[in-house]
Amino acid sequence: MYNRAILLYNIKAGQDKITDQLGDIVEQLAPHVHEFTLLQTLEKGEAEDVCSRLGSEVDLLLIFGGDGTVHECINGLMKVEEEKRPKVVILPGGTCNDFARSLNIRTVKESIAAVLANHSKKLDMGQVNDRYFSNFVGVGLITEASQAKEGHLKEKWGKLGYIMSAVQSLKDPTSFSYSLQTDTESFEGEAVMILAMNGHYLGTAGLFVQDNVMDDGKLDLYILKEAGFSLLKNVYNKSRSDTAKEWLSQAEDIEVFRTNSLKLTTDQAQLADSDGELYLETPLDVVIHQKAIEWIYLVEE
Repeated sequence: MYNRAILLYNIKAGQDKITDQLGDIVEQLAPHVHEFTLLQTLEKGEAEDVCSRLGSEVDLLLIFGGDGTVHECINGLMKVEEEKRPKVVILPGGTCNDFARSLNIRTVKESIAAVLANHSKKLDMGQVNDRYFSNFVGVGLITEASQAKEGHLKEKWGKLGYIMSAVQSLKDPTSFSYSLQTDTESFEGEAVMILAMNGHYLGTAGLFVQDNVMDDGKLDLYILKEAGFSLLKNVYNKSRSDTAKEWLSQAEDIEVFRTNSLKLTTDQAQLADSDGELYLETPLDVVIHQKAIEWIYLVEE
């Protein structure tokens, strides 16, 4: 039994009609919560404000929305004293719901089951400059795909639009010069994408990080030097083979390693994508906060 819970929902997230599902959620979870509050966010930034102000006053926070709503919420929760942060569960209502997928949650029904089963664990959260992210931060191709996704492709095709925009970006990628310092190594050169991952999914596609348990204080860092359809085809084929990790570590056009921090500078300012949100630019100072927030997840059978 939870003493106090907030169900925070973004009615504009994703493609589904969120209000149609609220009744079922409350009906199934209300018997397990003494005081159950529903709060609708009406404008950008409100979810972050609610979480920073009220996060310490509840035992459970239910986030009903997409990756953008989750991003806002963790930026609010990270302002709360660590020992006062509530347990958090995602009710996926967005386009991709990538971080929810990393928790084995793909539907609202699975979220409810996860809450009732009460399996939870503290997971790492990333920080880039003075902001936080749950899933990833990156520059280059990833921002081009996100910019296209925010236009007509997302409106018309939903999560398929993200894949379509990513493929379009591969046709003519723009390279940039970079200098990167991790906790153990330094790199410099030309790249078309640099991506630091905490979660397992990007645009609903799973990456080769089955051993990434998201609570070890490490980020998976990808430096993509070149791009094209041949690379996309090889990634698709090799990711389904038994030697996926070995191939990834030996691929000529991709550098992959793990780090707990990085500093990235570029020859010209590059727009950065943080959990699908585009508002940061290089230089980027990235660190990981180990076991920062306790998340409810679904145990795979």
